[in-house]
Amino acid sequence: MSARKFAFRLQELHALHANLRFVFLLMVLLTVCILGYMIVKVFILAERLAPIEFTSLCLFALACVALCIGQLQCLKRMRHDTREKIETMTFVDELTGVYNFRYLEQRLAEELQRAKRHNSPLSVVYIDFDNFKLVNDTFGHETGNTVLQRASQITRSASRGEDFVGRLGGDEFVIVLPQTDTAGALIAAERIKKKLDAMELITNTGERLDVVTYSMGIASYPGNAETRDELIRAADEAMYRAKKAGGDRVCI
Repeated sequence: MSARKFAFRLQELHALHANLRFVFLLMVLLTVCILGYMIVKVFILAERLAPIEFTSLCLFALACVALCIGQLQCLKRMRHDTREKIETMTFVDELTGVYNFRYLEQRLAEELQRAKRHNSPLSVVYIDFDNFKLVNDTFGHETGNTVLQRASQITRSASRGEDFVGRLGGDEFVIVLPQTDTAGALIAAERIKKKLDAMELITNTGERLDVVTYSMGIASYPGNAETRDELIRAADEAMYRAKKAGGDRVCI
């Protein structure tokens, strides 16, 4: 969803939320008025309500209460949906659907603090596409975007549930693996690379696209770095070692 469409949708949700809140308050007021009328007439004026009047008032009050409960649930759901949309716009990369750099920095810092607190390892896998510029120059940016989207989906699906994938920008991605040492990260990186290598891509003209390979670098806490920036830098340097060695490989 584009930023303009998202902003328009968010305005719609706010307007609907305001309308529902007004109707909810109106229903509450009507319920209070009905109950107040019955209390005044029966207990203060000591008048007897006719059975049909009593039944009608009770049914109307119950209907108002039911509407109030339904609107409360609807308001809760709307708040939840709005919060999710805001988080998506703030933390998810629009093209690929993985986390963006802002979220990646924040989450990596949190995971690193947790690793230090519990004395547990933490690893980062830095991924850079080989020959990606050739794809854009030869087949166009639309095909390049398709490659990024497919690769992101495969990387995310091949990762564990507790891992998270983020896009640094362009064709550079990072996978953060909590409670994973270097050996475990190497196994994970090789598994993901195998899935990416098996990915079949067909261009708009029907040509098979097989020029893209992947260079990956691994860095771990506490062996390679102590801070978030040092960890990403160490993984980046390992990735460049993979590229200098010819690419299409994983380096530590």
